[in-house]
Amino acid sequence: MNLSEVRSLFVERSGRQDLVTATGADNGANFFIQSGQKFLDRLVEMDKSWARKFYEASSGDYYVILENCRAIKRVWFSNSDGRIPLEKVSLEEFRNAYSDPPDVIDSGTPSYYTPISLRTSPDDSHVIIDWVYGSKLTDTATQDFTYNGILFTPPTDEDGLVEVFGLFYHAKLENDSDENFWSVVHPEVLLLGALYQLEVSYRNTEGAKDWLNAIMLHLDGLEKDWVEQDIAEVDQMEG
Repeated sequence: MNLSEVRSLFVERSGRQDLVTATGADNGANFFIQSGQKFLDRLVEMDKSWARKFYEASSGDYYVILENCRAIKRVWFSNSDGRIPLEKVSLEEFRNAYSDPPDVIDSGTPSYYTPISLRTSPDDSHVIIDWVYGSKLTDTATQDFTYNGILFTPPTDEDGLVEVFGLFYHAKLENDSDENFWSVVHPEVLLLGALYQLEVSYRNTEGAKDWLNAIMLHLDGLEKDWVEQDIAEVDQMEG
């Protein structure tokens, strides 16, 4: 299903005809669908919760800006020498060991990374700041609310590929033709998530619990499927 089809079902099930226009266009329904989707993303961990994102790195680069990343699990750097795993260090360790500006650090093959927050206060929708070096990383027309990132060191001495493996939100449903994992594979669960968010907005505790129970029955099955796949034919490795 696409967003338009999910919205039609949502209005039918909820009885909230006021959340669409006379032509079926959005008049508030999308908010509950999008909120329900994010709720589902945070509520369950399965194979589709994880994703790999790849970023081209040019010589001298030392950071990657991520969007909609919930949690970073692993980072690799690939160059002419192969695919190298980067070791995670805390931001404090990174500051203490690599306090010099990146343009004076000897470049090489990256070995370490640290996750960073890119939020500034007051919120600035055009500048993303490097909190370690105190310098401006980039100007962007996109608000930084959905962004975080990583710093890595040493700065790369050649072009390469940064691979980030972690938990990512599924693509936001914004246009009527948009589809994502939830809307295509499990539209019934997405619908339940949207109805749950609507019930919460009514401050109806019992009604919200009923929708949540229905959601959990579905998600429990999805998690069991993932666990079965994860442990299939796994005993122990020889060596």
